[in-house]
Amino acid sequence: MIDFLSEDVSSLVVIEKLSEKNLNASFSVDKKFAEYKDFLYSDALSYQSLFISQTFLLLEKETRNIIAYISFVADTVALNPREKKKAGLQEIPFLFLPALKIAKLAVSDWSVDKYKHIGSYLIRFACAKAFKTNENFMACRLVSVDADIEHNPDVLKFYEKNGFSALKNSVYKKKFPNRTKTVGMWKDIFL
Repeated sequence: MIDFLSEDVSSLVVIEKLSEKNLNASFSVDKKFAEYKDFLYSDALSYQSLFISQTFLLLEKETRNIIAYISFVADTVALNPREKKKAGLQEIPFLFLPALKIAKLAVSDWSVDKYKHIGSYLIRFACAKAFKTNENFMACRLVSVDADIEHNPDVLKFYEKNGFSALKNSVYKKKFPNRTKTVGMWKDIFL
């Protein structure tokens, strides 16, 4: 099994922005994650053309099979004083901080027997993209995600293992307490 975190996989895989050219039928998931397959094949290209989200595919170089994908959107995250202190930002006078949000992250079911730590690899890719944003055109301090506990209750452990913390100050949960099936989480790309 190839470990994406401990081995150099650059000769085996490539990450490419989604296009009609690289979208193929190789991505598959268990029925309980059908929403993630539907998004990739029904919505991702359209959302990209409307500037709603940007999706990147993790592809095998040789076969061009889709191992996984990650989609990004712009975000701001409201941190409470304790969370701001954890990030060393307690002197910042405003509540909301700029973030790159992981809108979707999904791994093809066929790849889990072949590869290890695919999701963590894509989180590192997200952090690198957020960091590059700072160099290129605008400020971005955090990576955020709404962890989908409806489809996978263990997803919180996955994100925590990758340095994310659950938000203590969730504006969305306060506004819509009965509709949330996610847990807002954040990671400081500078810690």
